[in-house]
Amino acid sequence: MDGHAEDGGRVYQASGDQHINEQHHHYGRDGVATGGPDSVRRPAVGRLPVVLRDRGEVMERLRASVGADRVGEVFVLYGMGGAGKTAVACALFEEVTAAEGRVGLWVNAADRASLRAGMLAVAADRGADDAELLAARNGLRPAADLVWRYLDRSAEPWLLVLDNTDDPEILRDGSWLRTSPRGTVLVTTRRAAAHWWPGAELQHIGVLPREDAALVLRDLAPNCGTTEQAARVADRLGRLPLALTLAGGFLSHQVLDPWTMDSYGDRLDAPDPAGPRQPVGGVARRRSGHRGGRCAALPACGVRTAARP
Repeated sequence: MDGHAEDGGRVYQASGDQHINEQHHHYGRDGVATGGPDSVRRPAVGRLPVVLRDRGEVMERLRASVGADRVGEVFVLYGMGGAGKTAVACALFEEVTAAEGRVGLWVNAADRASLRAGMLAVAADRGADDAELLAARNGLRPAADLVWRYLDRSAEPWLLVLDNTDDPEILRDGSWLRTSPRGTVLVTTRRAAAHWWPGAELQHIGVLPREDAALVLRDLAPNCGTTEQAARVADRLGRLPLALTLAGGFLSHQVLDPWTMDSYGDRLDAPDPAGPRQPVGGVARRRSGHRGGRCAALPACGVRTAARP
C-alpha cells in the first residue's frame, strides 16, 4: 500500500495494524469559517513526547528569554520536519503560562490565511473591538498594525509563538514579525537562512543523540525491550523525535498481541509486498485521509496513535 503526503506531511512505515488520526488546522479558506482559531491561548498541537529529551540547554536559553528583564526579542527554532521544534515551543509555552503574570499566545503560521486569522485573534485577545477587527479583515486598515498596536499596549507581558513558519515570506508580506517591549516572539521553522530573521537569535533543533532517542521509545513503551534494543530501533528511525513518538505510541497500544522492540525493527526491514517502500522518515506529498497497515500519512506535528482491533 502506498502512503502519500502533501503540504509538509511526512510518511512513516511499519508492518502491522496502525490507526493514525491526522489533524490539520486550516482557517479562512475552502468554506471554513474565517473567524480564526478557536483559541490562541492553547497550542494547536497533538501528541507530544512524554519527556522532552536532550533539550535542556535550549530550554534554559528560552527560559532566560522570557525573564522579567528580557523584552523585545525574537527567537527562531529551526530544523528539519519532525525534529521537535514545536515540542520545544510547547514546553516553553506551558511553563510560561503556568507562572503568574505572563500570557501565552499561539498562532499557526503555516500559510497566509492561518497567520492572518490567528494574528487577528491575538488582537482580539489583547482588547481589539469588533469594529476594528472587521475593518482589518475587510482591508480598511492595516491588519498587522492593529495587532501590534494591541500587543504593544498589552497590560500583561506575553510570549507569542508563530508555529510552522516554513514560508518566512508570509511574515515579510504585511510586516507581521516585529518586536515589542511587552513580550517575546518564538518562531518555529525549517528555514535557517539568517536573512529571513534579521536581529533574531537562531537555535538549531536536530535529531536526538542515540541514548536519548532510545529513551523516547522507552518513555512510551517501557515494557517492549531494553535500552539497547530501543536504540537499534531509534537508529532505524533516524532518531527523529516525531518518528520515535509515533513508534513508541504504536508499541504501547499493542495489548492483545504485544510487539517487542526487536520485532518492530524487523518489521521496518521487511519487504513491502505492495512495492518499494517509502524510506522511514522520508518526505512525500500527502494525500489527505490515506491510512493503512504499512504506512500512514502524518502531519509535521500532532500525531495520535492507537491500535486497531
